[in-house]
Amino acid sequence: MTSSASPEEINGIGPVSVPAATPKLEPTMPKATETALSMAIPGLPALDLSKTLAMQKEQLDIYRDLLETLAASEQESAALFPELSKSLVTHISTLNRLKDDLQSVFTRIRALKSHFQNEYPDTFDYVQSLHVEELDDEDDE
Repeated sequence: MTSSASPEEINGIGPVSVPAATPKLEPTMPKATETALSMAIPGLPALDLSKTLAMQKEQLDIYRDLLETLAASEQESAALFPELSKSLVTHISTLNRLKDDLQSVFTRIRALKSHFQNEYPDTFDYVQSLHVEELDDEDDE
């Protein structure tokens, strides 16, 4: 099967037009290497590798910027970590003291309730019934 069609037309991608004056971007590849790479895969059109290299350079610059940003973030985190750790320990200590204080207060309240229930049982029951009625009224609203 002999055909006068170009490799581009055989592969179904149609003719490829390459601009005559393609600006070369840094870094440039020697012509011999560019030709060897573009002909490494038979049937593919001649590639404009300078565009590919330029895109890869742009991506490399983006990745370098990201790396610098991540490194700066890591340094900032490392600087803040000791201060924040100390602050966390202080807050935890404060919360533990508050918990102990609340337990002490509720223990004393329970002791007073028990004392008043034993000392004044009729009055205590009356006050408890008033409190239960208040709770029922709040539930109805």
